[in-house]
Amino acid sequence: MMDTNAPCPKSADKLSIPCGKEHVLLQIPKPADVLDSKIDTDVLPEDRIKDIMENDAVYSYGLNEVLEDAENILIILPDITRKSGAGQILPYIIESIEKQNKNFNMVVAVGTHRQPTEDELEIIFTPDIYREHKDKLIVHDCDNYDDHDFYGITKRKTTVLINKAYREHDTIITIGSVSYHYFAGYGGGRKLIVPGLASKKTIMANHKLALDPVAKKRHEKAVTGNLRNNPVHDDLVESVMIARSEHTFFAVNTILDNAGDVVGMTCGDLFMSHIKATEMLDAVSAVKVENKYDLAFLSAGGHPKDINMVQAQKSLDRISPILADNAKVIFFAECGDGYGNDYFKEFFDRKSADLMLTELLTDYQINRQTAYNLRSKLESFDVYLYTDLPESDCVRMGFIKLTNLIDAEKLAENAENIAYIPNAYNILPSV
Repeated sequence: MMDTNAPCPKSADKLSIPCGKEHVLLQIPKPADVLDSKIDTDVLPEDRIKDIMENDAVYSYGLNEVLEDAENILIILPDITRKSGAGQILPYIIESIEKQNKNFNMVVAVGTHRQPTEDELEIIFTPDIYREHKDKLIVHDCDNYDDHDFYGITKRKTTVLINKAYREHDTIITIGSVSYHYFAGYGGGRKLIVPGLASKKTIMANHKLALDPVAKKRHEKAVTGNLRNNPVHDDLVESVMIARSEHTFFAVNTILDNAGDVVGMTCGDLFMSHIKATEMLDAVSAVKVENKYDLAFLSAGGHPKDINMVQAQKSLDRISPILADNAKVIFFAECGDGYGNDYFKEFFDRKSADLMLTELLTDYQINRQTAYNLRSKLESFDVYLYTDLPESDCVRMGFIKLTNLIDAEKLAENAENIAYIPNAYNILPSV
């Protein structure tokens, strides 16, 4: 594990920067501090993964004991925008289910994201499992309200509507990586059910809680790496609790290295095992620096974290606490899927973050908040974007499109304090 109180342990002037499925090579005139997660453990072997699921479950029986009482099992996995480590976990779960002759189906927790392609489904479930169990796959659609059941209303007025497949199965197995989320605190766990299998109405009501209508800004507790008094997280938990009756949960929470392999894992109770996983994540991902930076070379970590700008912008949000006033950022994000959401795209027609916020508070739409968050950062820092997005789209959002890497090298010549963050999605930096 890393010493999170220590200054950055290494520097480099030759950078291999993840961008999409490739790497961009860059030589800069002076060294940059390399800020990255530090995982000093190997990939978990198959036997250890099985042992954790059977003998080290948190506030729960082991997997096979849970399956003994199951009748219909629903396995939930995230969509293509999140890796889960399912390739190391799903085969054993399915093998265990089939040995007990139980019925099961699998569902993709899409939330409000676009529907996955067939190629993406093979990646999510692994090619072998996809081919063998294609008939058991369900893809969630948040806009099809006929496929949702009503469970109740939270104290924050979120109407809880969840995919009918959830009610039709008594045992719910979630498989997802635990990562940082810029307003829910952490991803994974409860988020695979809500928003993963929730209606658009439910998701909009929950996500709007990230805004403070009284202070007219982002809620101060709805931030990366915080669950305590976080209104978004609290509402997610309450939503799942309202819908929990007659269901047994078995959660598998993974910690992934930068290659997407499982290096840490918890399982068991949906909520308690998730909290334990967040503690594991903090132990290897928190990075403390001595001074703020006036220049940062930034990557989300490549595909799928930069599949579109909705996903990629989380990395800029992640490093903003360690950027000096008027800092410059050179951001590598391929964004092969473009903006990622129509509401996100069209909201950049508003000319400032203040105008965005005013409209958000009266007419909230999914991903408009994301556009507001990004515009706020782009009004604070000069961000040069190396991307597949056309220059017109870059300018429209507030980026400066970077087409010549020599310009990036020149920016480094005039910088005093430089950071290189190759996997911003996986770290939690602070000063």
